[in-house]
Order: sequence, then C-alpha cells, then structure tokens
Amino acid sequence: MSIRVKTYLSIDLDYWRFHTSPEACTRFFKTVWKTGLPIYTSFYHHHLLGHVNESGCRRLINVDYHSDLSDLVPGHVLTFEEGTWINFVDWRHRGEFIWRFPTPVCVDEHDGYCHGHTNPFQRRVSGWETATKRVGVYGIPWQDITAIGVCLSPNWIGKPSIIAEPLSRLNLQHWLRQYDRAVARNVTPNSRRPKLVRVK
Repeated sequence: MSIRVKTYLSIDLDYWRFHTSPEACTRFFKTVWKTGLPIYTSFYHHHLLGHVNESGCRRLINVDYHSDLSDLVPGHVLTFEEGTWINFVDWRHRGEFIWRFPTPVCVDEHDGYCHGHTNPFQRRVSGWETATKRVGVYGIPWQDITAIGVCLSPNWIGKPSIIAEPLSRLNLQHWLRQYDRAVARNVTPNSRRPKLVRVK
C-alpha cells in the first residue's frame, strides 16, 4: 500500500501554447474540476508561491511548458520571478518537485528550461530533496492532490481558443483582455491580485 503524499498541483496555461485544438486542455481540466477543490488563480506563475508555501504539501507537480526551476550563477543573487519561483518554495528541502512538460522539445532543445549552466534537478543546486521531470500529464496522482493553483501567464500562452475551458470556468478572460489592451498601448500590464475560485 502506497503512502499518500499531500500534493500541490500547479498549472500554467502556457502548457498548451503550441496545441492546435482545445480537446487536450478541456479533457485535462475536466479531471481538475472533479477534484472539487477550490482553485487559486494568479496572473503570473510566481504569484502562486504564497499559496504553495502555506499549502502543507510535500510534493509539487508543475504542469507547465517551462520548468520554472533555475540554477545559481556564482556571484549573483537569484531574482524571484516567473522562471525561478520553484527555487523559493519554503519546504523544498524536504519535498518532491515534478515538472510535467508537454513535448520533448522542452528538454531536447532546452526550450522549456529556465536554468543557465548547471542542472537544477539536483539537490545541491536547487535545494529540492528530489526533483524530476516527465513528459505529459498521464499518471498524475489525483488522489493525492490537496491544493491547486492555475496561472494565466498572458505573455506565454498561445491562442486563447485552445484554453477556452479554464479561461471561462475560472473567469480569467478579463485578465487577458486587460493584458492585451496594455500591450496594444505599449505600456507595462498591471498584474491582478491572486484570487480563490470555486468552480461549480
């Protein structure tokens, strides 16, 4: 009998950025809705950190086109942002990190990596007790999921029609419209405050 590990499921909508139809995204989120858990939503991925730190989890599964795990450049301080936030999880020293990426291109061509020179999937680099990566979302231990966060990542997503299901159910369309208007005016978009959503 396997021991259940309280798991945080972190989802970046850019996972589906190069998909050509919405079926895969819609199918995945049908399983998300079935958990019945409230979902913490954010504009950018690193805005989920507080929720992750307070979740009481010991495993973090990041469904994302990018790993969001970086390395430390000698002589520099690691900046907290979208591509490094996994390095700042409070409980990483006794936790497990799993990056779920959509296509081998993310690793084979380094398209989804966020580190520079040193492989961060090592404890001595990132501080995670264990850190692994795996392509696709098959085999996620849904029975262990106790908290869920979803980020919009408007500067990385592909066609909104591909992610129409979560955009609608999580009421994120207005965030995307605000971002698009800001970009059209050539101004820096204001990020929205994270919010908790209960999907009915």
